[in-house]
Amino acid sequence: MIATDKPQAKGFTSEQQAYLAGILEKLNLHKAFDGGAKKEAPKTLYGTPIEDLCKEELAKYDTHPLDLWDKIVQLNDRNQIAEGIDQFMFRHFGIFNVEPNSPGYMCRLRIPACKMRGDQLGLLGDLAENVAGGYAHLTTRGNFQLREIMPNRVLDLFAGLYDMGLSCTGSGADSARNITATPTAGFDVAELIDLHQYGIKLGHIILNNRDLNGLPRKFNIAFDNGGSISCVSDTNDIGFLAVKVNDNPVGVAPDVYCRILLGGITGHLDFARDTGIVCKPADTPAIAEAMLRVYIEHADRTNRKKARLKYVLDKHGFDWFIERTQQKLNALGNDVQLMRLSQAYDAPRAKIKRQAHIGIHAQKQEGLNYVGVALEVGKMMPEQMRGIAKIAQKYGQNDIRLTVWQNLIIPHIADADTEAVVAEIEALGLSVNASSFAAGAIACTGKWACKFAGAYTKQDATRLVKYLESKFVLDQPINIHLTGCHHTCAQHYIGDIGMIGAATADGSEGYNIVLGGGTDDDRGLAQEFCGPIAAADIDPLVEYMIEQYLALREGEESFLAFTRRHTIQQLQALLLKA
Repeated sequence: MIATDKPQAKGFTSEQQAYLAGILEKLNLHKAFDGGAKKEAPKTLYGTPIEDLCKEELAKYDTHPLDLWDKIVQLNDRNQIAEGIDQFMFRHFGIFNVEPNSPGYMCRLRIPACKMRGDQLGLLGDLAENVAGGYAHLTTRGNFQLREIMPNRVLDLFAGLYDMGLSCTGSGADSARNITATPTAGFDVAELIDLHQYGIKLGHIILNNRDLNGLPRKFNIAFDNGGSISCVSDTNDIGFLAVKVNDNPVGVAPDVYCRILLGGITGHLDFARDTGIVCKPADTPAIAEAMLRVYIEHADRTNRKKARLKYVLDKHGFDWFIERTQQKLNALGNDVQLMRLSQAYDAPRAKIKRQAHIGIHAQKQEGLNYVGVALEVGKMMPEQMRGIAKIAQKYGQNDIRLTVWQNLIIPHIADADTEAVVAEIEALGLSVNASSFAAGAIACTGKWACKFAGAYTKQDATRLVKYLESKFVLDQPINIHLTGCHHTCAQHYIGDIGMIGAATADGSEGYNIVLGGGTDDDRGLAQEFCGPIAAADIDPLVEYMIEQYLALREGEESFLAFTRRHTIQQLQALLLKA
């Protein structure tokens, strides 16, 4: 026996046990040791014992979300709304039980890359009028929501969407949500490359692969063309950001690539971080698919609060995740390579223009313009939807783009037609102009139609903007984000001024207020400022804050720069009345 300081293992190793078990089974002697019955291995889902799954994961294990059709038909025919775990499962088909706050279902559509046709918008207006509640809202993922859909109209809703070439499948619950892209893709004078085609391609991949539906948790993906309008890619689970790569010592040929950002979830106080990886733009759909599969295999299925991609990255690290992704890509044999390259070799990004989503702007195609239409925190009426559709068909190329800023863009308008287009938009009760407050005002649905919300965000945002417009004319925008609850759909942490619904001491609706948030070049989470403040008191409070900012700023200093120049304690002393 060889002397060693290492403790000796007791009994057989696992490899030896497996070998002996195989010999015994071949000799038919295994029954003498196990009583003649094979023991079944415990059932697991990607390594998690079934008994440890949270209730939502257990429901998806028992019934795949795409196998709900018979149940949907059954409840539609009974005029019965989904309740309990069924209402969670139905969200995978894009329909949400929002009672008692609003009657019936809410439907969230799926519009990959935030691009739709004008004729689709017109037909969607008809659907909003005839099947839903007579209005629609644009969302912060460049998407539409319809509301007040009665339980016995769900099949009519699906049929209507299908007929116009739209879908709501995979727009809610544990899905890869609507894939966003820069709304000016293809015509932005400052863009590096048009990426929207890859967002659309990825959308098809997701919807046509069963295992990419019913994820461990929601998943957001964005494609940013590096142009003049942000699509807040750094708030997504995966962000593909177009960059121009300069000469470098690692052999990456100078060209336009996509830099990969991972793990954004501002509601959990984290932005997507640079991975140190770039890729060819055409490879982005395959890379996103591989990343989704790594996430599916390793995400926490026992605790939904820790199930997002951020927590996989926190546990295993970015390098581990990138390595597993490359392994997935290699297995497909498509020669897609993830290339390591420091941000130091990226050319500077074009300046982001905060109000470039509103108004008339020249396109890179000579003689053409895009027109950004201002909406009141995303709301549109059916006649407005039909009217905008007709304008896009008459003067444009039947092209409509939706933005994460809750408005829409009509591109490809000839110089000679801009005046007529503006007149027809204004005849619909809409405008191509917005104040420095209205252009950056974002609000989630709020308490009037969302059971999670703690405040009436859309109503409060509309009132606040009009109040501030009556008091100030600013030389630059101030983004104000109102979100109703911890789900942070309006991403209050990235607003210059952010508000999240919270009950006051007497139980009335109110807000906690944060200051100094931003994305992209202004990236930073807003800091806790004050609250809860009663909803009725936010107008004079914000008025005083802006008065003080204008009186104390240095030169033409922006509100964001002003707030970041001071500590939160200094801001409380300066911007809150004694």
